[in-house]
Amino acid sequence: MMNTNVLWHSAKSAYSYAYDEKTLHLSIRTGRDDIKHVTLVYGDPFAWTLGDDKKAHWAYKTVSMTKRVQSNDFDFYFVAIEPINLRTKYAFLLDDGEERFLFGSKRARRLSPNESVYGHYDLSEFYNFPYLNFEDLHQTPSWVKDTIWYQIFPDRFHSKMKRSSLPWGKLPVNNHELYGGDLPGIIDKLPYIKDLGVTGIYFTPIFESPSAHKYDTTDYFKIDPQFGSNEDFGDLVKKAHALGIKVMLDGVFNHAGYTHPFFQDVIKHGEKSIYKNCFYIDHYPVINFPLDDQNLPHQYHGIPLNFKTFAFTPHMPKWNTSDALASAHLLKAITYWIEVYDIDGWRLDVANEISHTFLRDIKWVSRATKKDTFILGENWDSAYPWLQGDQMDSVMNYDLAYPLWSYLEHKIDLMTFKDLMSVYQATTPKNVMENMFNLVGSHDTVRIKRRLDDDPRRVKLAYVFMFLQAGAPNIYYGDEIGMTGDHDPDNRRCMTFDQKDHDLDFFNLVKNLIVMRKTHPASKDHDLHFIDVPVLAFEKIRGDDHLYVFMNNTSESITFTLPKNLMGTYVSVLLNEKVTIGDKITIEGYGVHVLSKEVTR
Repeated sequence: MMNTNVLWHSAKSAYSYAYDEKTLHLSIRTGRDDIKHVTLVYGDPFAWTLGDDKKAHWAYKTVSMTKRVQSNDFDFYFVAIEPINLRTKYAFLLDDGEERFLFGSKRARRLSPNESVYGHYDLSEFYNFPYLNFEDLHQTPSWVKDTIWYQIFPDRFHSKMKRSSLPWGKLPVNNHELYGGDLPGIIDKLPYIKDLGVTGIYFTPIFESPSAHKYDTTDYFKIDPQFGSNEDFGDLVKKAHALGIKVMLDGVFNHAGYTHPFFQDVIKHGEKSIYKNCFYIDHYPVINFPLDDQNLPHQYHGIPLNFKTFAFTPHMPKWNTSDALASAHLLKAITYWIEVYDIDGWRLDVANEISHTFLRDIKWVSRATKKDTFILGENWDSAYPWLQGDQMDSVMNYDLAYPLWSYLEHKIDLMTFKDLMSVYQATTPKNVMENMFNLVGSHDTVRIKRRLDDDPRRVKLAYVFMFLQAGAPNIYYGDEIGMTGDHDPDNRRCMTFDQKDHDLDFFNLVKNLIVMRKTHPASKDHDLHFIDVPVLAFEKIRGDDHLYVFMNNTSESITFTLPKNLMGTYVSVLLNEKVTIGDKITIEGYGVHVLSKEVTR
């Protein structure tokens, strides 16, 4: 018997969204194996005619829905429709083999054998998608989903000007040490980045700031002299663009640095400062904690602050972006780097703490300045409220990274991982998923190699899986050569370009994965079609391109019987050689196979 308590759908949500200017994507969640058949009933809410029986008849259509995903507890059915007049009312006709139910906006209603699905001029039980307005679409730049990102922490990538007295590569790394990485050094290594196959660079902050990490901005209009000049940055962008590489900057618009002139004016003039409303000042005087000999906050000991900050650090006062002076200042900086230096995107630090209103302003001014500017947010949690087309195009995809980390670290089993991935697929809109910024590590996390006990075989699993997901993969600088490191600051070690220190096997793997992304459309498809065998196995399909993936997340070899339809001759995508598979296959410990087979239709 069908369990109506687990049925779920919501209009204008991840279950009901405009995929493009004419296509509506609809999903419904049902209990696992509860339903034999799901039919969508839909039509224009105004399409009524008077029949010979003198009754109003609604011109509706029906279409069968596909069981797209099955999790441990639920089935998720999916359909894409094109409402003729860009508007539709709809409900779901559920058949459990014994009874039929109409599931709409009010309830699941049992239908008698000949009962109509609608009333006389009455569609009150039906969900409504009022109109597919072009202005409400995501309109994410088309280049985003095909990008291969490379994240650079500028102070630790490459030094040309040699402005630091510290030995390059010194260990241990300390948080406020400056090693001398600079923009001319990055320019020198653009050919390396291009040869790897990268098509987009994401820089952590490069604006003037007293720290090594630069997340406490002093001047939003000036490249930190440690890295070079504004002219150096302009040269970098032009040379990157000439190589087909996009450039994305890190914008810290949630908070300023303590030394920002606006905040210093508030410190000096208190309530008489014209900038007092640019920040959230709770009490005056602003400073109620000890300062060091440079007039900067002394090591913080948990004293309640008189102003709001990022976290609890006095080094980062929070902007009040509803204030006209603050908003104008930040928006001018956002447009300045797009208009004058032709950057391609902004990554917004702590995006989920910025007001939704100001995020809309950021997107509007960015797009008005350059129509294909990309807006990426740093969100560590479920981010759908920020990803509805009006604010951000994408987020750093920790929703994907968290279950992957847990599985590869053996914190969850295969069944749990597949369940988490199934729910992720079913509840992430396709036009969001395909533009996600996918990652297995960043400047904020343990290096993926250290996370996986410095075992390159296990790192290979992580990278192969990431490159086989919808969305744009990101390489954290040095991962491709086997760099390791614990949490911040150890994950921000200096890059080496001496090949004797490189894991060349892994470097070549990354290059092959980038080639796979560019030559196998299936690698970018939204869905994982899991194969029921003792290892993580799934099929990716797009058109005639089929990829079969087998990943063994254990240290022991595993031999198992394959479904008969999978036997045959393939090409190993990672090894570029033919492979013939019989009824059994063996996957070595922490081994992975990505196989391609043309399918005749």
